[in-house]
Amino acid sequence: MTLTAHVTPRADLTPELEAGLRALLIAAYPQFADFWAGTSYWGSEPEWHLWLADPAGVPMAQLGCGRRVAEVSGREVTLVGVGGVATHPAFQHRGVGLRLLRELHTFLRTLPDVEFAFLQCREEVVPFYEQGGFVRVLGAAQYLDPDEGQWVTDAGPTLILPMHAALRDWPPGEMVDLRGTPW
Repeated sequence: MTLTAHVTPRADLTPELEAGLRALLIAAYPQFADFWAGTSYWGSEPEWHLWLADPAGVPMAQLGCGRRVAEVSGREVTLVGVGGVATHPAFQHRGVGLRLLRELHTFLRTLPDVEFAFLQCREEVVPFYEQGGFVRVLGAAQYLDPDEGQWVTDAGPTLILPMHAALRDWPPGEMVDLRGTPW
């Protein structure tokens, strides 16, 4: 089946597309169905949704992303945070998720101020993101937890994708201050 890639600014989402993204997230993460029934993102509202559609225009894979200046080891770094990555179960283990990450890379190349893409994930999915070009870096992330309304430190896996900077340009350090909610 041929899937087409789309980048849609959050402000341009139609109610139908928003519903389609929520349905995809529910299918991919049924344990959080109640949450995804009301929204297509957690944390920071994305600037863009990158999604792959089947021939009928139904989202089969998606992610949300947004740009922000964060602080790493006292240095300001322009990131695009990535979150809400999902592939419909019928398309998992068929290369669709990796295609989504390739499309992300292509899109981010059009944003000249972005130094790195950034995400945190569960340990068991690190190899997937590494296959998609992300590199694990040392350090935790500090952010405002959208559920608790307080600042937390997340020591889970932190991965970056160099865009308009080289991997050697990532500041060595132990903390990424996201200066807001995660993606």
